[in-house]
This record gives sequence, C-alpha cells and structure tokens, in this order.
Amino acid sequence: MFKNNTKILLLILLFSISLYLNADYYDSVINLTGDNLFYGLRSLISNNTNTSYNESKEVLFQTLDNFGGYVTCVYTGQEYNVGYNYNGSSNPNTEHTYAQSWFNGTDTAKKKSDLHHLFITNSVVNSSRGNYPFDVVANHNTANVYYSYTPRQSYRGNNAQNRMVFEPADEFKGNIARALLYFYTRYNGESLIQQNVNMLPTLLIWHSFDPPDNAELTRNIGVYNYQNNRNPYVDHPEFVGKIWGGDAVSDDVYLSIPELYINAVYPNPFVSEIAITISTKKSTPLTTSVYNMKGQLLYKNTQIMTSGDSKILWNGLDLQGKKSPAGIYIINVQSGNNQAVKKVLHL
Repeated sequence: MFKNNTKILLLILLFSISLYLNADYYDSVINLTGDNLFYGLRSLISNNTNTSYNESKEVLFQTLDNFGGYVTCVYTGQEYNVGYNYNGSSNPNTEHTYAQSWFNGTDTAKKKSDLHHLFITNSVVNSSRGNYPFDVVANHNTANVYYSYTPRQSYRGNNAQNRMVFEPADEFKGNIARALLYFYTRYNGESLIQQNVNMLPTLLIWHSFDPPDNAELTRNIGVYNYQNNRNPYVDHPEFVGKIWGGDAVSDDVYLSIPELYINAVYPNPFVSEIAITISTKKSTPLTTSVYNMKGQLLYKNTQIMTSGDSKILWNGLDLQGKKSPAGIYIINVQSGNNQAVKKVLHL
C-alpha cells in the first residue's frame, strides 16, 4: 500500500513539474497573436543546436519512437521489431517531412538533424514520397496506395491542380501539419510553397482534422529533453488559430490582407446556398475551392474577379452535382500566392 501511494505521489509530482515547466516555456508569448506570436515563437524555439544526424537517428529508433523494441511506419502503420541498437541504416529508415532538397540558406546540419520533423517510415514509401509536397490527392482510385494491411493508408497522385503530391494517412495528417508548421516557424527563409503547391491551407485543415493526442504530446517532451526546444503547435494547438486564423481567434485565415480576403459569408450556417463576399486589390483570376474536414476537394470554380468586393455563390453541390452532406466545410479562395480560408456549416 505504501509503495502504491508513493508511486501515485511521484506521478502527481512529475505531472505538476511538467505543467510548471510548460507554462514557463511559453510565458513570453502566451498573450501574443498574429505576426507577434509567430516571430515570438521563432525566437523561443530557435535554440536547438544539435547537428549530428547520426545521433538523431539513434534517438529516433532506439528511444523516442521505440516501444518494446518495435517501431512503426508513420505512413502505413507497419511495425518492425528492431530491438534497441538499430539506427535506421536499411529498412525502416528516416523520413524528413520537410524534404532536404527544400532546404534554403544556412543551418543545414541542424535542419537535417531536427527530430521534430523526423519520423520512421518504410524505405520504399520514403523513396516514393521523395520530395513531393503534401496535399490532398484528388482521386484515390488512380493513385499509388501505400499500406500494410492496417487501417493506415497513404497516397501519391495528382492534386486538384494536377500536380504530383503525397497525402499521408488520416491517422498522421495532423502530425505532418504540425511538423511542417514548426519547421516553417523555426527556420527563417524556408517556404511551405514547393513545386507550385502551397501546402499551408491544407496543413491548417489537417491540423484541425487531426488534433494532437497523448502520444504526440509525449513525443514532444522527448524531443525537448534531447534538443531543448519544443513544437509549440503540439503544446498549444490554438497558436495556429492565433497566427493564421481559425477557431481560436475567428474563422478567417488572412494570409495577404492587402491583396485578398474574405469579407463576409451569409448565411452561415446555410441550408441551400451560401454567398461569399471577397475583397481583392486588383482584377485577378480567382479560384474558389471547397473541402470537407478530411481535406477532400468537393467543389472548384475559377473566374476573373474585379477589384473591390465580389460575390461568389455555392449551392452545396459537389463536383458531380450531388448535394453535399451536412457538416463543416472549408472554403478556400486563391489568387496566385494570395489565399484566404473560411469555415462554414452546411445544415
């Protein structure tokens, strides 16, 4: 009985210490929003100094993602019994979610070794993903499918803009999103636009669709213990909304307010039709896309918008002309690199 009470007290103490340290870690940014929060986080998390990729792989395979001698491919769910001495030298190996070929500027060794965006994967799937950007594959029926007889399936194929992309399994979409948002925040000069695909709108959807779980929170602590910085979007998912918009601040994501933004939607919730009022600085081709909360494209329309306010109507029908089911949808408007996103409720 005494031993059990001691264990309980120890767990309570460790949990209290964890909460205290976590609060201290974000004290300088906790009340910030927008750009102030983004750059405050960059300053806060830019203290990792590890440059040894080999050491990072040892941590990854031997402790961080090793459970009873087993590791798991993040894209397929396939398990491998690797023991405790494996270093990722063959199969499985290490995935850089922010592909190495995307690296710009300095700190290449740090970027390559940063555990926040390193994950274990089947070597064949890793090679197939290559450096393709992450996005929704428009047609899973014609895509390359990667699975190992588990519920987890990933895809490589063309997105709605007919560009080759890689779509991770639903069970890992949020993890990928937060890893890339971390990398974009941490390393100045890196971009989320790769191969003419702007990943940010999809990452924001995936972040909401697949929020952090206990395993991701525990992993974040493990990375912190090794390289002394944390992924803030795992500890504080609301930071994503405070920077890019969303539930924590509003339902709008303003990426370039002077050029393009959603001025209003009405009615919201809607039953049969919704009007989206868009403000643009100049006449421009504009693409309006509607996604469900799984990130799947339901509707797409491109037209020339005049400067000032313009109105677009969506009648709730998908690309096949079928009525979409009731639920939450993401409306994305895009002109070049300028985008805005709005969350709406269809009744």
